[in-house]
Amino acid sequence: MPRSEEIDSCLVCHNVDCAERGSVAIGDEIAERLAAAGSPVVVKPYICFGACPDAPNIMLYPEGTWYMRVGQQDAAEIAEHILGGPRVDRLTERVDPGMQRLILGIIDSGLGRF
Repeated sequence: MPRSEEIDSCLVCHNVDCAERGSVAIGDEIAERLAAAGSPVVVKPYICFGACPDAPNIMLYPEGTWYMRVGQQDAAEIAEHILGGPRVDRLTERVDPGMQRLILGIIDSGLGRF
């Protein structure tokens, strides 16, 4: 089933591995860039996407892009994607499609709602 192209939330993992690798600061920078652009997209903490070895992890919802191994240097490009720019494909290459469907299904069902 195709997903909406809408992005209303940027979910940033705040669990141990992601947080230790800078996810909180990355999320803060994305939020600042979105606010400066007047975007209504909200950056929210998320407990875990189940991909700790590929931390930090960020998912754009409901659109469904999952970014892995995100660094501080990637925050500007992710913000640009949220604002209508291109997806940052190099940060999606390690995503397991089955795991992505599972996590999105959990979020869609309301069980993993943020």
